[in-house]
Amino acid sequence: MNEQFAIQSAQYQFPYHYLVDIQQQEFSKNLGWGLDYYTYMNKAIQLVKKYATQDILDIGCGDGFLLNNLMREKAMQNIEAVGIDIDEKPIKFAQAFASDLPNTTFLCEDIFQYNRRFQLISCVETLEHIPDDIISPFVKRITELLQPGGTLIVSVPSVNTPLNKKHFRHYDAALLKSYFPDLKVVEEHFVSKKNTRPYKIIQFLLCNRYINLNLPPFRNILLSIYQQNMVNVQEHNCGHVMMVFQKPA
Repeated sequence: MNEQFAIQSAQYQFPYHYLVDIQQQEFSKNLGWGLDYYTYMNKAIQLVKKYATQDILDIGCGDGFLLNNLMREKAMQNIEAVGIDIDEKPIKFAQAFASDLPNTTFLCEDIFQYNRRFQLISCVETLEHIPDDIISPFVKRITELLQPGGTLIVSVPSVNTPLNKKHFRHYDAALLKSYFPDLKVVEEHFVSKKNTRPYKIIQFLLCNRYINLNLPPFRNILLSIYQQNMVNVQEHNCGHVMMVFQKPA
């Protein structure tokens, strides 16, 4: 087990991602990373909803936050979803939260041992956790698990953000594209102006231990300002790079 994996695994003593409520747009007052997490996860959920028509594989699903939110929506009732992760601890949390979702399954699986192909694959904030010596075969395996004509949705942290101690690398658009040379880029998004003063002010007002404006109507006003000015941004000032790829039929 490498150091980065050990750090991430240790954080799953508690399913901390669920402190963010996508539907109610709520964050814990002490959850400094909650606004950024809400931003890219909400964007990923909307993209998966847009492109999913048959079945979904979420690679590196962790505690299942994406699928456990997405698959509760009425539009997804006829879609089958599978989440896989190599770490058993978060998978147990994912399974517990999905106990009432008959079309959603979470498995502790190694991507290299998993053989089913899917119409849509999501890989959200996962590639940065993959060691340098296996990143090339890992992304190749993702492509192999994608059906011809299928859609791949990837989100990664941007190089604009300092390298996290549990990450091996951060990304610009060129590096992410280089991983999937045989796939066509159909959408490209730069998300979350998280390294700016206006972002940090809104983050503080929503997520701090001293004052709490994380209640309607204050939250709605702050989030409206935030969504209009700091969600869809440019590559040079984004916190995350997101791309939608399509595999040739």
